[in-house]
Amino acid sequence: MLRCEHCNIGLPGTPSACPLCQGALTGTPDGSGRAFPDLPKSGPSAHRRLLQWIAFGTVCLAAVCAAINLILPSGGMWSLFVAAGVASLWTDLGVALKKRRNLPKAILWQVTIMSLIAYLWDRFTGYHGWSVDYVLPILCICAMIAMTVVAKIRKLHIQDYILYLGLDCALGIISFVLILTGSVRVIIPSALCFVSSLIFLAFLLFFEGKSLWAEIQRRTHL
Repeated sequence: MLRCEHCNIGLPGTPSACPLCQGALTGTPDGSGRAFPDLPKSGPSAHRRLLQWIAFGTVCLAAVCAAINLILPSGGMWSLFVAAGVASLWTDLGVALKKRRNLPKAILWQVTIMSLIAYLWDRFTGYHGWSVDYVLPILCICAMIAMTVVAKIRKLHIQDYILYLGLDCALGIISFVLILTGSVRVIIPSALCFVSSLIFLAFLLFFEGKSLWAEIQRRTHL
């Protein structure tokens, strides 16, 4: 067996140098082959397999609905709504899975994506205003509360979530702009969102202003 006198270890196989110190080896190879066995290839994890089956199921559902709609077209092209619903679901779920390691960032992304999807649904179904009357303000309020709860439960440092909370507050202030421009028909959700955004933003500025500014400088390289 080959040996490294410096590290005082024996080495099976035929290495050309000591893997620890890269020094010269003495002795003769024992012909035992590779020093380490091949690791068995692991298959997909359980949650990945579950996602694959769910994705397969939703595609099958959309395909079956499209087939039924083509056979019985009297009800209009309702299968397009099913396909759009499946696409919306997987768009939102894909963003959530990609950002899952940073929960405050994931929450902010969820507010943005879900608000955009809701607006597009509202726009392409005749625009009844429910996306800006209810969805946007309610999502912003829930996001501010969720970030605070997650930060307390996970014991996050203030700089881990302060910028995302500030951006969500900025999104909430958009509700006030929508009220001023007359884009909102139901005032109460947007008014509550605006008040909540001001309260959270005031807390950040008065009590964590230095941390917020430091995080903005770090992110923007000012």
